[in-house]
Amino acid sequence: MRSAAGKPSSPISTFRLHRGWREPDGLVTAHSTLGRIIEAASASDAVSTALVEGDFLISDGANLAWLIDDQGALVWSLRLDDENTAPGPSGT
Repeated sequence: MRSAAGKPSSPISTFRLHRGWREPDGLVTAHSTLGRIIEAASASDAVSTALVEGDFLISDGANLAWLIDDQGALVWSLRLDDENTAPGPSGT
């Protein structure tokens, strides 16, 4: 496969961006995907795209986000606001 510039192009992979609530004991609850599927040439490109998803990542009902590849392997994770141990109001 070649790009328009004639260079070999990478195949596109599918990644899934998830978010949830991580309890102080490490248990993840309130798992939500909301259809966040990212197609990218590499895991690093997928992480860059995930970081642009601010409205999805920053939510009152979530303090954890993670990205998995099409095989279900963890590619990246981000813990947010570990000091706040109570989820915000649902539906925001």
